[in-house]
Amino acid sequence: METDTVTLLIYGDDFTGFSAQTSGEFAKILEAHPYPNPAYYRVKLKILKSGTETITFKKKKGLFSHESATMEFPIAERTGKLPADINARDVIYLLMPDRFSDGDTDRNFIPGHKDPVRPEHPWGRRGGDLQGVINQLDYLGDLGITVLWMTPVFENNYINCYHGYTPTDLYAIEPHLGDFQTYRELVDKSQSLGIKVIMDHIINHISPSHPLAQNPPSSEWINYSVEDFEPCNYRIFDVINTWGPDSLREIVQSGWFAGYLADMNLRHDAVVDYWITHAIWWIETFGLDGIRQDTWPYSDTAGSATWARGVRKEYPGLFILGETMVFEKTPLSFFFSNRPDLQNGLSSITDFAHSSQIHQLTTGKTGIKTFYENLSLDFMYRNPSMMTVFMDNHDMGRFFTDTGEDIRVYVNAFTLLYGLRGIPQIYYGDEIGMTGGHDPENRKKFPGGFPDDATSAFTQDERNEVENLLYHQFRRWNRLRQEHPGLFTAPMKHILIGDSLYAAWRCDDYSILILIYNDDFEPASVTMNSLVPEINGKDAELISPLYNAEKIPLDTQYKTAIPAKTAVMWLFTGGRP
Repeated sequence: METDTVTLLIYGDDFTGFSAQTSGEFAKILEAHPYPNPAYYRVKLKILKSGTETITFKKKKGLFSHESATMEFPIAERTGKLPADINARDVIYLLMPDRFSDGDTDRNFIPGHKDPVRPEHPWGRRGGDLQGVINQLDYLGDLGITVLWMTPVFENNYINCYHGYTPTDLYAIEPHLGDFQTYRELVDKSQSLGIKVIMDHIINHISPSHPLAQNPPSSEWINYSVEDFEPCNYRIFDVINTWGPDSLREIVQSGWFAGYLADMNLRHDAVVDYWITHAIWWIETFGLDGIRQDTWPYSDTAGSATWARGVRKEYPGLFILGETMVFEKTPLSFFFSNRPDLQNGLSSITDFAHSSQIHQLTTGKTGIKTFYENLSLDFMYRNPSMMTVFMDNHDMGRFFTDTGEDIRVYVNAFTLLYGLRGIPQIYYGDEIGMTGGHDPENRKKFPGGFPDDATSAFTQDERNEVENLLYHQFRRWNRLRQEHPGLFTAPMKHILIGDSLYAAWRCDDYSILILIYNDDFEPASVTMNSLVPEINGKDAELISPLYNAEKIPLDTQYKTAIPAKTAVMWLFTGGRP
């Protein structure tokens, strides 16, 4: 690897008076000493070759006797596998394994686990697992998904932690979900189907029951303590404020997330190094393609950037998606800025601001002029085409519910989402119109993923009319990216026509995609080739809305009528523009 050293954090009973040594065949010790908390020992190794190095700890007990203990540290050969590229040609599918599909019912009872399967409890486990995801990979492939993002799979032996964001062992798979072998099988099978895998990672916090929180190596590792801590106040403006004192920023980035999750101190170099090593181990061991980093703004700004640079030292092209739950464009841009002093190593951020604008436009809370002007401010971002765009995730109420289950509004929003810049991310069940308010209603079981389900939305025959209508629309959007990948890395152009018509388009060597949104209460006539002359002589295909295709004809002169309050997407192919 680019880095030939690794620092081990070894946890025991009491390392007072012990020294460490190795055989020196596979690794040699560069540094070794106990932490201020003698339950921890720090060993920095220089890696020499693959094999299993034995580390021996010795403590003199008398003139001729020693107390000793040994541990084995395996050093694996690299596979040479590198992460695949992830960009705007992809579609990301976010799912919660516990709520998606139960493929191994034997894992529904784990003796002694603090968070059992509780089907009737609003925050209880339902029994979904990694085997269930494996069983549905063909479904995801048929849908046209190219990137799989699952909420964290680390052990969460805490109460109400089915979601995975309360890790209690960072080098173990949650036993309700599976084991290392199952996770490896999931990654390998996904990638064999052309589905890349990104890992949900958390450097900001751990469970308050984790050993690092209960009994940290030193006071620098955890902000505050289990006995005495301040909750996070979520004041993003204190993080981005040019003139604000560091003390205000530190409150946001040191406070305990959700009021109970132990906050890791990323101002401490050893903590940052710990997380770099942790991410590299998972990427290298399982051949992952990327990382979604949780709660990015609430981690120390400099420390999280150092973490990203450390991981990129080994994987320069790794896709790193930072979760940035900020709904206004200007503050959001702080985390994906062009400014040299704000470069943080992220490939993408979650674009809650764009999601909010689409939501407001399609539900009638704002007009097309405001939407157009807002999107025109993309200059403030580092690379807007790489931002991750969505209408739903596990922290938001379901958009289909917000529309009043109005198919027209729902399809309008996703037509804009798929047609404009960015990497689309859909949340499990978006493709069938799943409903629900905020947590826990937005995290219902996927129908058909569990033994007691009456019907299965995984199969066309068992989906109802609305589910099939939406499924085929999402499938067409997704597969368009596979069929014409060049369109989605090509530059986008957009204009406002009058007071109510908005158009955006992009071209590659052989095809043109045009999106038009009519924000008026009356139909609007549009002549497509006056908008984009390069479509002349090309064949046209309506991509959306498929359910209304017969009402949106395109004549031989490329003239069409866009229905009121409707988004339309056309693909033009054939020859060269």
